Amino acid sequence: MAINVRGLRRLNISFATNVLFQSNFINVGVRSLYTDRDMGVTNYENTRFMFRNQYMSIEETFRSKMKEICKQEDGIIFTEDLKAMLHLAQESQEDMELLSSMLEKYVHHKETYKYNAYVFGPVVMRMLYYLNKPLVALAMFENTQLRHTFEYRSSCRILLCLLLKHNMFKELRCIYDEILNQKGQDFIGRNSVLVYAACLKENTPESFEYGLAHWQNEIASSKPSARCTTLTACLAIKQNSPDTALEMVSLLDKDRTLAVRSLKILAYMHMEKYLQIIPLLKYVIEQNENFRNVVFGDVIYQLEEKIKEQNFPEKQDLEHLINRLKATEKLDTQCTLEEYLFKPMMIQHRDKLQQKDWRVRTNWRHTHNKTGLKDYL
Repeated sequence: MAINVRGLRRLNISFATNVLFQSNFINVGVRSLYTDRDMGVTNYENTRFMFRNQYMSIEETFRSKMKEICKQEDGIIFTEDLKAMLHLAQESQEDMELLSSMLEKYVHHKETYKYNAYVFGPVVMRMLYYLNKPLVALAMFENTQLRHTFEYRSSCRILLCLLLKHNMFKELRCIYDEILNQKGQDFIGRNSVLVYAACLKENTPESFEYGLAHWQNEIASSKPSARCTTLTACLAIKQNSPDTALEMVSLLDKDRTLAVRSLKILAYMHMEKYLQIIPLLKYVIEQNENFRNVVFGDVIYQLEEKIKEQNFPEKQDLEHLINRLKATEKLDTQCTLEEYLFKPMMIQHRDKLQQKDWRVRTNWRHTHNKTGLKDYL
């Protein structure tokens, strides 16, 4: 493996161009900035398997009973009924309509009798993410009868991830603005990275204007994360605003990290300020062996192509440094800059999320004692 990696790093940049760097990563598809595990989808899938095993022989009977209850004006959907349906639902329109009706009845009953109910919002969104139903997720989120069901940070995060996954950029911006206006920036927290990722993935003048405006608002009130800043800076470069990108990354404390260093090289390159690139490359070459002390291969390829037909005083020095980068294996040819920026984030405090899903996994064992299931089991 080590030999293969070293061999790959020695690839000539022109050869790598055909293999990797000319491919448009954004069009290949960005699934999500959060992993299924961090969104709770993996645990949902495991719980779903257990529910389907338990209901294998009575699944259709259960659905029929739920349809009858939903049609009754005084029908009551119990917590265990809704839990079961959330883990039995399939992609069919019939199941989606049944689930929506069950949710509406459950919420109405909860609000009428003012009792504390099970928090279903995040579980509903995990189910819709698992079933790949962005339009249904939008409809449920916008359903005025269910709005309070989804007033949880994790629910909003999963919905935004689902919209990003399906390139529904306009809808994502609308939902984000709605949440921002109602709940504020503190509620959104690190989930703001999703809107910046969507702007970069869309890569239009409109998305750049929107993303930059939100970034500037965050700067005025707080400090955007490094990921938010680098995503927006990358978009600025792609939208021919390298000076804006340079100002943005200059605000980061981590000015020598892999992404920031590569973005600075690109920005200076587009501004034809080649003299400023030289110390950045020298820093990489002079550092001890470390996987982060590299430059993305696609960035150096763009630099090589840019300076080929140009004459400037620093050209020879720059070409010499590029050759040294290759000779010392200081080029990262395993992924592109954009691919690196879209790598999934890892959520801390994962144990809390797992504990919540554990309640769902354990409660199903006791459903035979619950009113609402015993009538048809």
